[in-house]
Amino acid sequence: MQIRFTIRRRGFASALCFLLAWSAIVVGGEAAKDETPIKVSHAPKQPKSGERVVITVETQRPLKTESLVLQYQVVDPGNYIDLRAPAYATDWKEAALSSAVRATSAASRTAFKAELPPELQTNRRLIRYRIFSTESKAVVAPDAKDTQPNFAYFVYDGIPEWRGAVNPKGTGPEKKVVTFDQKVMRSLQAYHLIAERRAVENVTWHDPKGFMNPAGSEYEYTGTLVAEGAVYDHVRFRARGGQWRHATGKNMWKIDFLKGHRLEARDNWGRKYPKKWDKLNLSGCIQQADYGMRGEQGMLDAVSFRLFNLAGVEAPHTHWVQFRIVDAPEETPDDQYRGDFWGLYLAIENVDDQFIETHDLPDGNLYKMDFNGPEPKHLAADAPDDRADVLQFMRDLRRNPNVDWWRTHVDLPRYYSYRSILESVHHYDIMMGKNYYYFRPTATKRWQVIPWDVDLTWSDRAYGNGEEPFKQAGLLRCEPLTAEYQSRLIEIRDLLFNAEQTGALIDEYAAVIGDLNGGRSFVEADRAKWDFHPIMSSRYIRPGKSGPGYFYGNSPTGDFRGMAQLMKQYVAHRGEWIDRTLLADASIPATPVIAPAGPLDASAPSWKLRLARPAAAQKVKWRLAEITDTKNPPNPTRLPGKYEIDALWQAEGGAVGDIPTRRLEKGHTYRIRARVQNGAGSWSHWSAPEQITVR
Repeated sequence: MQIRFTIRRRGFASALCFLLAWSAIVVGGEAAKDETPIKVSHAPKQPKSGERVVITVETQRPLKTESLVLQYQVVDPGNYIDLRAPAYATDWKEAALSSAVRATSAASRTAFKAELPPELQTNRRLIRYRIFSTESKAVVAPDAKDTQPNFAYFVYDGIPEWRGAVNPKGTGPEKKVVTFDQKVMRSLQAYHLIAERRAVENVTWHDPKGFMNPAGSEYEYTGTLVAEGAVYDHVRFRARGGQWRHATGKNMWKIDFLKGHRLEARDNWGRKYPKKWDKLNLSGCIQQADYGMRGEQGMLDAVSFRLFNLAGVEAPHTHWVQFRIVDAPEETPDDQYRGDFWGLYLAIENVDDQFIETHDLPDGNLYKMDFNGPEPKHLAADAPDDRADVLQFMRDLRRNPNVDWWRTHVDLPRYYSYRSILESVHHYDIMMGKNYYYFRPTATKRWQVIPWDVDLTWSDRAYGNGEEPFKQAGLLRCEPLTAEYQSRLIEIRDLLFNAEQTGALIDEYAAVIGDLNGGRSFVEADRAKWDFHPIMSSRYIRPGKSGPGYFYGNSPTGDFRGMAQLMKQYVAHRGEWIDRTLLADASIPATPVIAPAGPLDASAPSWKLRLARPAAAQKVKWRLAEITDTKNPPNPTRLPGKYEIDALWQAEGGAVGDIPTRRLEKGHTYRIRARVQNGAGSWSHWSAPEQITVR
């Protein structure tokens, strides 16, 4: 951990004056003009048991430490000290700071330090620390303006193996205790939450307000989150969800980070997101039992949101984490239902200010829709806060808008993509004016929809009828908008929502948490933790929505691999329904056939292809895209795949297409397709692809 302080350039006589002059905190940034930086750090970042920890403060000015001490607070597992508890104010010990030491570097920095001894470092112990003035009787670092009143580190020896049975009280194979070794248990990034047991159990199970307490935004509890060794102290947390938030036993969490101490999250492939997160949404990865999909382990959410993003609809990013909760002295007791291991959860990006920046959206007004009540989540600079724009938009939707109104007020290309994915995955739980956001960029003033809460999907039985406000207002019945939407839906079917492309996406995500070849994996550990957890037989779940033994109930193979198969089967089933119901239009032109007009030489500046079958076409579009050949991927690293919907190049042309080759790479696989438009303005399906691997 490194924390940078700044002080104004002015004279002072003592280290106390020096520290009291600190006026800002900058994490990982540049110091302001005319300010001298001070860097405070501890090493190692996440110590192990028995390691010595050195805390260092550096500056370019000399320091005197006669009136300054390091204070530290020991928080043992199972004995969490909440920020509001009396013990937080009183339980601090002191360690001396060393005399100032002149560094020998060219920068001529001055440093002082304190050492915390090896015996202080024990596994799962949280150590908080701060700089205190014995003269003023006040904390002088962190700065008083910092929302986090102390620094901290977490002592940890690494995730151990875990042992559990699917049903310890059952019979047959389900009673067998399985050891999940460190390779399995460390296959996912881990988030540790350190908190009081009472707070943890109230949030997840027996909330004193009642387990069916309706949705609320109150954060009643605080704790400490640790991710990648970084400590986010004094975070607030609560349960997530609406009327079913306490229904399944393994419930959802929402964690709120302090201002200036946002979570630096990483995706499934270890890449940092462009912006840090203010809030962390954790899905329990456990379906409501009555929909028959328990055991999909968050795949419905993760794949659905990825499909929206691939189609050009900004949607939350997701990644799986192992959630571990430190609320008791033992990390792995004999009782498999106790201890730190809490199971598999899906982290879902919050739709807020950071979402707008992460997805490169322009500034605008963002509203969460909840039963048709718009709640502002971000307002553009100088925008009024009376919701006038969204309320007027909602009124206009009820007035039978015409084509010109739609083109002026709605981002139609994004809506066509949104509606196409919505139909593909059966995201129909939107009919009551909920589970989506409205966003209106200041520059274009054209509204767009951002999807949310996509867990009840991938089944024709899933709740809802899909009647969202744009459809209800007649957009899809309004020519020529109907044909434009149909054209985009054809593209989604040809290039994305089909057995090959979405099937590869399902396999890509399933491989993050499971092993489709039958090896032991993390999803099995999660099942052992939760399928017959005692909470599933308690009064703290909703009968019908949960209960013991529901995992893999509909899986054709009785395991996670079968749940992935169910999703692939749904792609085939739903795709046929779309073709039969939404794309059965005689006006759609015949699909063209293409062929090379000559050798496809990657060293040439372009490839030429032609329409092999004569077509009476008003326009011809050609496209080039890279795909990941799942049988021969271009490199062995674990990275997200390339999908055909994401074009490298696309342009209108004639019967002969001139395809540029300047962006092609050796060992990578590409597809070329064409589509035609008839005189009535309707576009065909894309041709069967010409596929080339560059050698």
